[in-house]
Amino acid sequence: MATEEFSSVKSNSTEQTKIKYVTLEKPKRSVNRKANFSTQAAELMNTIIQDQSEGNIETLEPIAEKHIQEIQTKSINGRVKNVMTNTINYTKISQLPNDKQQVTGKLIDLTLVVDGDLCVIDFDINKNLSKEKIDEIRQNIIDNMLPVNVDLVKIAHGGLHANCNKNGFIQPANRCMKCTIIDNIEINIFEQMFKHKEYSEDPEQQELIQNRIVGLNSSFGETKNNKRETLKYEAVNDWTNMTHLASLRETLDKWNVDIEISYAEYIDKKQKREFCQQITDYGTIDKMNDELAQACIDGFKNLTIHNYPQAIAMKIQLLNVFSGLYGITNEKVRAEGIANIRQYNKLTANAKMNYGYAASQGERKPNPWILTKILKYHNKDYNEQSIKPLLKKNYEQKKMEKQIIVNQTLIPNKIDLQDGFTLLDMQEKAVNGEYENEEQIFMDLSRLLIYYEGETEDIYAIKGYDTICDTQVLYHKLKGTVYKQLEKINKNFKNKKSQEKSDDNKESKPLTAKHIFKKYTSKFAKKGCKFISEDPKILTVFQGYKYKKLDTIDYECLQICFDLIKETIAAGDISVNEYILKWIAWMIQNPRKKSSAAIVQQGRQGIGKKQIH
Repeated sequence: MATEEFSSVKSNSTEQTKIKYVTLEKPKRSVNRKANFSTQAAELMNTIIQDQSEGNIETLEPIAEKHIQEIQTKSINGRVKNVMTNTINYTKISQLPNDKQQVTGKLIDLTLVVDGDLCVIDFDINKNLSKEKIDEIRQNIIDNMLPVNVDLVKIAHGGLHANCNKNGFIQPANRCMKCTIIDNIEINIFEQMFKHKEYSEDPEQQELIQNRIVGLNSSFGETKNNKRETLKYEAVNDWTNMTHLASLRETLDKWNVDIEISYAEYIDKKQKREFCQQITDYGTIDKMNDELAQACIDGFKNLTIHNYPQAIAMKIQLLNVFSGLYGITNEKVRAEGIANIRQYNKLTANAKMNYGYAASQGERKPNPWILTKILKYHNKDYNEQSIKPLLKKNYEQKKMEKQIIVNQTLIPNKIDLQDGFTLLDMQEKAVNGEYENEEQIFMDLSRLLIYYEGETEDIYAIKGYDTICDTQVLYHKLKGTVYKQLEKINKNFKNKKSQEKSDDNKESKPLTAKHIFKKYTSKFAKKGCKFISEDPKILTVFQGYKYKKLDTIDYECLQICFDLIKETIAAGDISVNEYILKWIAWMIQNPRKKSSAAIVQQGRQGIGKKQIH
């Protein structure tokens, strides 16, 4: 566009000349060349970046593979020799030794391991078991739960350390992860730890903190029952020269344990029967019933099977398939499963080439539960429709069988009024965390409480302290009153940590002794209550005289009674008098037993006047 303006300008000649000014405006472009250039440049740049990225990936893959191979070929001793510190005087304290201090062990700081890939699976076995049972469980762990290529160290109290490689496996909560808990075995995983517990607090996670474990050939002292004991860490296999360690992920996959989710989520899934416990309390692999095994075989079709080891969630490895099939005890079902591998599934070229080798290796480490995890990731619809319901059924059946065994082995205590144990003592033990399981609470509760059927409702007899008589007595109460007393005793097992509980459990009301009583209620039942009875199913009220025992005996008071017995009842007969005194003494010493004897007074003609009981 243009605008016109006119103005007068004086020239040197005094004449005015009119000049016309024209202003031009820059018009808008019909096409935005800059925008087109930016789009084209961005596309070109993305293409270049993508080409470079693909080139970098191709370059990095052999580098990463080479790095893994370097870690695999290096011995354990070579990886930890520069990260060990001495411990002195049979303690776990790391100090520089001097003349007064003796080096008794080594500590390995996993944080300082250069490759950062070493991790330790820690098996803590219940130390309250006998030494023979601990040795049996440890051997079961080695034979059934661990692959061959793991470094093994026998630790204090008979447990086990198994060293393996992470191979890039990252734990969700960055701490010594509590993997799973069984009645007799507790499994933890130790590895390099960053400063922050959760990755959300510091996504970059650059700062490491110290994380030490006790090394091989270490000793430390422990005082138990006023007795000093030396505990040792001993090699089970060739610890120092061990190379090509097993993968942590591969080991956990075979246990059907997924620690890539939080422990609370794992417990929640376990409570929903999505996971089935496969490791028994004694470190063996639980057997799979025929119904579930057949269902696994039926669902193992139209799958691609590889030879190269991969996580179960990513690909199906031929070795895992054979490990699962050889774990099936029913020979007919197992044979059908082996035949179906080639008939209904696709094997890669390498899998076909290594078929025989994988079969022989899988037979050495059988575990049928691997099949359920394979179907979980690679045949999801079938898993939801068929496997999960059977796992739930199997879980409920095992739970019922375990409860039946517990009920059969639990023999309740008898209420003893001479025993000073009361509900207050139970409450103190619960607060101090002295109970390890429900069975211990039940055994203590059976020392205090029973119930029997009354005319209108059940009557509860509970032992308590009588301040007047200064002794234990039985109080007969109604259910509501007793339940209020039991609700004051919370379950607080000493091996149960707060972080192990699910979110649902944290928000719900705490479990109390009332729940234990209701769970084992049949064990507390009696037919009735009598003053004295020989029937063990009937509560005997009389348990001896409740009067206080005298420190000194006043025989002058007793002599009056003795004279009366001798002169009146025994009629001066010495042998009869001794018999009566011994009879009375026997009744005092045996208050619950019947003597089957009675005193009968006779007249001169031998006619009975009265029978004295």
